[in-house]
Amino acid sequence: MHKEKNCIKIAGVIGDPIAHTRSPLIHQYWIKKNNINCFYVPLNVKLEELEKKIKYIKELDFRGLNITIPHKENILKYCDDILEPVKVIGAANTLYFNNGNIIADNTDAYGFYNLLIKNFPNYNFKKETVLIFGAGGAARAVSYVFLKNGVSEIRIINRNFKKAIKIKEDLDKKIIVYEWSNYKNALKNVSTVVNSTSLGNYGSEKFNIDLGGVKDNSIAIDLIYNPLRTSFLSQAIKYNMRVVNGLDMLIYQAKKGFQNWFGCKPSYTSELKEIIEKSIIK
Repeated sequence: MHKEKNCIKIAGVIGDPIAHTRSPLIHQYWIKKNNINCFYVPLNVKLEELEKKIKYIKELDFRGLNITIPHKENILKYCDDILEPVKVIGAANTLYFNNGNIIADNTDAYGFYNLLIKNFPNYNFKKETVLIFGAGGAARAVSYVFLKNGVSEIRIINRNFKKAIKIKEDLDKKIIVYEWSNYKNALKNVSTVVNSTSLGNYGSEKFNIDLGGVKDNSIAIDLIYNPLRTSFLSQAIKYNMRVVNGLDMLIYQAKKGFQNWFGCKPSYTSELKEIIEKSIIK
């Protein structure tokens, strides 16, 4: 496969709904910058159509595919190989097509790590006490990064307590889990707070928890990027926390997939970030 040097290549993203995704903006930008003869297409795929559509996509010789809600877990049953981050996180957001095989990857951990290092280059994992709001796939990816880099302590708080306990059981027994109502104790002496929930996302309920109790000069990271200034970050600013939204993570997680698909390393640029920011509802 992919033998002709100048053949038209195809990549894309599948989900339902699909209109919200910024993946086409990012990948089309890199396709143009790297002079790649490729179409990147967003495909609205219903859950019940997933198996049939994946077969079509494979037959069409796609280079790769981004996966968004609601297919990140269901897609795994149609993959031939599952990489380590997927096994840990339990979901895929990127597929590679290689000699007829479908390989599942999750680049969220890669994206989060690079967001962290870009915005806080002197970040010392071994001295940080981290609290993660949420217990879904994104929380698993974030936990994976902190654990892999030897963070001092991880705490997780989630509305569904059992889901948080499951992360502790699956990833590391040292993770401390808090009931949602016990957020004041969960926040005590924390130096990094991450919101991986949908609270504060465009069209969703606001994040209304007071972040009092965190250490001075703490860091607040919201994985949400629409709106750019979320209700979580607004809460953090009240306590003079250093804040960053999820836009950098979005760009970095896309970089890894693009590099695997086309064999060239795309650049993070302020121009690309500005293009995405302008596309987001303020």
